[in-house]
Amino acid sequence: MLFKNVVDFVASGFRPRVCIVGTGPAGTSLALRLQQRKIPCLLIEAGGYDYSETSQDFYRGEVVGDPYHRLHEARLRQFGGSSGHWSGWVSPLDASDFEVQQYMPNSGWPIRKADLDPYAVAADEILQVKPKAEDRPLTPDIDAIHYRFSPPVRFGTAYRANVELSKTVGLLLNTTVKELVPGNGHINSIKVVDGNRQERDLPVDQVCLCTGGIENSRLLLWSNARYQGGVVPGADTLGRYWMEHPVHAIADAVTFNGFEMQFESWSQDKRFFAPSSLAKKAHAIGGAHIWMRAHSKERSKALNLLNEAICVAPSLSNRLLKLANKEFRCGAEILSEFEQVPLPQNRIELGRETDVLGVPRVRLHWKKSETERKSALIAARLLGEALIRHDVGRLRTRNFLTDGMAWPSDDQKGGWHHMGGTRMAESPATGIVDRNCKVFGMANLYVGGSSVFTTGGHASPTYTIVQLALRLGDHLATQLARA
Repeated sequence: MLFKNVVDFVASGFRPRVCIVGTGPAGTSLALRLQQRKIPCLLIEAGGYDYSETSQDFYRGEVVGDPYHRLHEARLRQFGGSSGHWSGWVSPLDASDFEVQQYMPNSGWPIRKADLDPYAVAADEILQVKPKAEDRPLTPDIDAIHYRFSPPVRFGTAYRANVELSKTVGLLLNTTVKELVPGNGHINSIKVVDGNRQERDLPVDQVCLCTGGIENSRLLLWSNARYQGGVVPGADTLGRYWMEHPVHAIADAVTFNGFEMQFESWSQDKRFFAPSSLAKKAHAIGGAHIWMRAHSKERSKALNLLNEAICVAPSLSNRLLKLANKEFRCGAEILSEFEQVPLPQNRIELGRETDVLGVPRVRLHWKKSETERKSALIAARLLGEALIRHDVGRLRTRNFLTDGMAWPSDDQKGGWHHMGGTRMAESPATGIVDRNCKVFGMANLYVGGSSVFTTGGHASPTYTIVQLALRLGDHLATQLARA
């Protein structure tokens, strides 16, 4: 059911048991699960149905460290959230991603992959993908992994009618949750601001933040500052251990003898390549997945001649090009999206500037470490060894990985995968939420989405976001049934 505004919602008499802040994959999936369990809930969305530059302005912020996307362009503030940016690739985290990995500091989730596996069928249905095929080894060190392609699902359009017609799911658009108002160990109410800048307190029973991998931290940091630590009692790690998936072209390759690495395509399932769990442990690296993309054919004749000449004498030419901080490119590009180690210095904090509501904008501290460089380098080398072993191709690793040069600034930089900041942990000493996504020390405050990721693996986060949301829905339904 759709409410025109806050006044309309209050006058309706609808009493949700769960208030969900945010309508992206996490918030909408949670609402769909609660609908199945017949638990009344309210979705609150700061934006409207459509994109608005005025609404997007709230997402402006500052980035300190490595070059990164502009923050107001890396996510969407509208119904459906950042699923409007989603390219559609679907893959679950590996079982090893949930385990403590001695070579990766701050690793180890308090749950295991088996805790999310029961939600695979429902997640497949929500994301409109077929069941995952088994991964298969290319060598003991490299797996060919099945990456599925969703239409992709835009939650704002795919589930709009469902929400509008629902008897148990309410939707409040153009309503910003400015802060959470705590009581003694629980949230009493949420302070909302409507499109006319009118503030109002709404009482809540259970509240779940699903505002994304940046805004979840921002809202909790701001509310905690406003109420002297009453929202997140153990806030030492709040905003910290933020992660992305760096994305770079890491090598060039040629393939032959009938072997085809699938070229980049946006309309079908495919096989990517990834270091196996055994290889990750043996080489002390994070996860990565690799795919191929054809070099641009739109080059001048002069550039084509130059490139061909370089390919004739690669060693000499490459040495000369290094002096100009350049390198030759032959064959096809090998790209990789790889895991970032969770480090406390990569963090979200409140900046000095504020938005029009007086809430501090985000300052994101983000920097890749040498572990990420090692992961990308070893992944490229292992794939190159696999091509040689089967005599189906040859690969040349890019100079920036082998020579410790600066990361390329003309690549994608990151996958727009915002993870961490309210990480899941065994205790408040190492995280913000417990194994059920409940904030430590708070009776009725939960967090959904990739901000709870303890580590990021190499898989795109959307699938795991949906699984976690479905699991959270079952947990809330069970808790409310006992109340």
